[in-house]
Amino acid sequence: MFVRFTAPGAVTRARVAPGLFGPAYWLVWSLRDTPAGLAIRREIDWFEDRLPVPNRFGVRAKGRTWSDGICWFRDHAREMVAHAFTLAALIEDGGIPIDRLWTRDPGQILYRDPYQVVAKPERTMLR
Repeated sequence: MFVRFTAPGAVTRARVAPGLFGPAYWLVWSLRDTPAGLAIRREIDWFEDRLPVPNRFGVRAKGRTWSDGICWFRDHAREMVAHAFTLAALIEDGGIPIDRLWTRDPGQILYRDPYQVVAKPERTMLR
């Protein structure tokens, strides 16, 4: 299984909701020097120290390559997923709702590491 955390409302060019880290960085900036902002910053720092940055997000469409790949955590990466749930709760406390999506088939895999995959968004996933 794979889990993805999204902030509903805005959508990317590929018509999927953005992931967890965009709202987290925005809240760190807007809540700077507050206990809530510092808690989110600690979680972001934890991820920055441990989660590899994928080297491939590119999806070929209409003769161009777009950075439309979406990230899914692997459910067996338990510590990573636990911290993602913590970060999601902190973001929600900051006023931004976060959805949790689960799937067995995230789509065509573009990148993988022990903690996550980047997949091409499938038409059935588009909202």
